[in-house]
Amino acid sequence: METRHFKLVPSNLFMKLPVLIIALLLLTFSCSNEDVDTIDINSQEPNIVEVLDSYNRTSSNSKGSLNKDYDSEPTFEILSVALAKTKLASTVSKNRLTVFAPTDKAFEAIGLNKKNIADVPGIVDVLLYHVVGQVVYSSELVSGPVPTVQGTDVIVNVDGDNVLVNNSIVTIADIKARNGVIHVIDDVLTIPSLNIVELALSQDPEFSILVDAVTKAGLGDALATGGPFTVFAPTNQAFIDLLEATPFASLDDIPVDLLTQILLYHVVDSYVFSNQLTNGFVPTLNGAAVQVNLDNAPMVYINDSMVALANVQATNGVVHAIDKVLMPPTLNLVEMASSFAPEFSLLLEAATTAGLADVLSGAGPYEQLTVFAPTNAAFMELLGENDIEAAKAVINGLDTTTLTNILLYHVVEGRVYSSDLSSGAVTTLNGDFDLDLSSLKINDSAMLIPSLLNVQATNGVIHVIDAVLVP
Repeated sequence: METRHFKLVPSNLFMKLPVLIIALLLLTFSCSNEDVDTIDINSQEPNIVEVLDSYNRTSSNSKGSLNKDYDSEPTFEILSVALAKTKLASTVSKNRLTVFAPTDKAFEAIGLNKKNIADVPGIVDVLLYHVVGQVVYSSELVSGPVPTVQGTDVIVNVDGDNVLVNNSIVTIADIKARNGVIHVIDDVLTIPSLNIVELALSQDPEFSILVDAVTKAGLGDALATGGPFTVFAPTNQAFIDLLEATPFASLDDIPVDLLTQILLYHVVDSYVFSNQLTNGFVPTLNGAAVQVNLDNAPMVYINDSMVALANVQATNGVVHAIDKVLMPPTLNLVEMASSFAPEFSLLLEAATTAGLADVLSGAGPYEQLTVFAPTNAAFMELLGENDIEAAKAVINGLDTTTLTNILLYHVVEGRVYSSDLSSGAVTTLNGDFDLDLSSLKINDSAMLIPSLLNVQATNGVIHVIDAVLVP
């Protein structure tokens, strides 16, 4: 029996979501896909039910008999009982299927055993949620939604040698049977039944302020019917803390446009489960990105907000509860550079002289830009001046075309965060420069300043550098 073992990924990055009532897998499903091979009823190979049973310590066919290592090998006694008591065993043994099979340890972790498994409400649906109506080996799995026989999609995430189904890790893949394949998982899968808005309402009053904010901003329908989305959901206390720290006495005092941008900054367009997060930046529907920090695992931070509860699944996405409201950037690139005044006053003078200020403000043809921004000290060193006003006079006397070419050599189209950068050529609006991430050097002349990377604006990102780049 051929199996493939996957490298395990950390499962404790987030606090585990308490599972309500769930059980396990399989189906009453007859495949009609013409591409699926017919079952050879004369084959001596065991079917899916028989393969599962062969792992069980009570089975007469248990492989390894008395020498079986039950601590290292999975067992499926609870699953086998569930299939028998729901009368699904016969059907599961006759149809070509893929089964995501929770182990006995997975069932026991949520309080289920051979005696109570059949009493779980909706147990048949739960079992069918673990079954795909065709044979899919690990090499054929791709990231994204996969329809189950129950009718609701599971979300597969393939990351190198790691495969996850929803928030469950595939620990052993490709256990072959006569009529299909089994992939062992370490958690029982929960069927989502509420959309994102309904899910937030079901937690009332913990998220009642968030629901009020979504309603005020007119985003309720989109979050209820659109998606899939990932929502970083601030608790009521998070909103109370925000209001206490701002001039706004209540949600009604926050302008609708600002409230809308704040809420969109908490929404990611697609499924992102906790075990899919890595250090770096995740784009939101606001346009700006939130920063994920896993350095203090199991605590996980989104910007400066800690994830309090992760992976609450909805029918159209997943929700992670956080303890602070995330605040998006409110200044465009020019305004952000001006807020550092006078540190970037020479860069702004050059942009104005070259007629590029409007472009950098977001009024030009580019929706998002990344600026590698030289400091005033960098400009003065290039120009050989020690006085800001004298340097401005030199800038104003430069040929406009030359000045424009220099400035565009510092600008990349789109939002490019430090986590997106790699060593090699970086394409700007005026040719390529060479980046060495190991030394943070650009063209062996300028250096990225580590403490001033990823300064976000409404229309882009600023990375501060210590020298002017000359194309």
